[in-house]
Amino acid sequence: MSSQQPSLIRKLGKQVLAPIARPILVRLDRRMDRRYDPRLQALRHDAEAQAKQLRLLQDSVSAQATFLDEARAALENDVRMDRSRLQDELGAIRDRLEFARNELMYEIRYGGREPGGAEAEVTEPRIVKPDRLAERGDDVQLNLGCGHIPLPGFLNVDSRELGGVDIVADVHRLPFDPGTLTRIHSAHLLEHFPLEELRRTLLPYWTSLLRPGGRLTAVVPDAEAMISEFSAGRLSFEELRLVTFGQQEYDKDFHFNMFSRASIQDLLQQAGLQDVRVVASGRRNGICYEMEVEGRRPDGTATAASGADATSAGG
Repeated sequence: MSSQQPSLIRKLGKQVLAPIARPILVRLDRRMDRRYDPRLQALRHDAEAQAKQLRLLQDSVSAQATFLDEARAALENDVRMDRSRLQDELGAIRDRLEFARNELMYEIRYGGREPGGAEAEVTEPRIVKPDRLAERGDDVQLNLGCGHIPLPGFLNVDSRELGGVDIVADVHRLPFDPGTLTRIHSAHLLEHFPLEELRRTLLPYWTSLLRPGGRLTAVVPDAEAMISEFSAGRLSFEELRLVTFGQQEYDKDFHFNMFSRASIQDLLQQAGLQDVRVVASGRRNGICYEMEVEGRRPDGTATAASGADATSAGG
């Protein structure tokens, strides 16, 4: 009997207390809702307002970031354009300064002399073997600067009266009228002249002496081939130095120039020749690697420079 008493008491408690406690609990719930619901709603409203403000702030930040990105891109583009413009302007200034320097140095080297200064010694043209010239008739082909290596089939010209020389003359003052020569050839001569002298005086003068359709051929050191051979260890430094600057054993044994295939072709084209091409390159000649270039005077063109012009400029 005693073991069943707690169970019976709990059952009687539920049956008696439940109807009494239920209304009390409902009233407590309602009182709690009335007390805390407005506060919860206020908190919810504040949270929603804060979320809305946060979204607005995020939108503003995003808009500002987009604006800044666009402004930065526009600024970078302006800077690039300004840099490009400044580089172009600086390049133009540099070109003008280089042109002015070239003009000044050319005038100093080849232009007017000091008052009372002595004129440079000029080799007067002299035909040593007039019978050889007569044999050529209208087909006059010159080998300029022949030195000790005259070529058959040519009238050999040098400023020194050496064996095999037919005409003693400076290459700036040849005893021929413009438009009368069939061919002008030179071998290892052009590198003995500065670039401006070749461009302004010598090559235009030679071109003017050619008849329409006449040819100019030249053999010069091939700088590209020699540098390549030196880099590969097949040409010594001393050989490279010797070929580049000349042996320098006498007054006219200095080299003032070097050529690539592109640069020598450009010089001949500037002198008024057409059909310019390199016919041989990288050709071994002793310790030198040489190339040969040729060009033709166009038919029916005016002379590029007169003999008097070449004399006064090149003296």
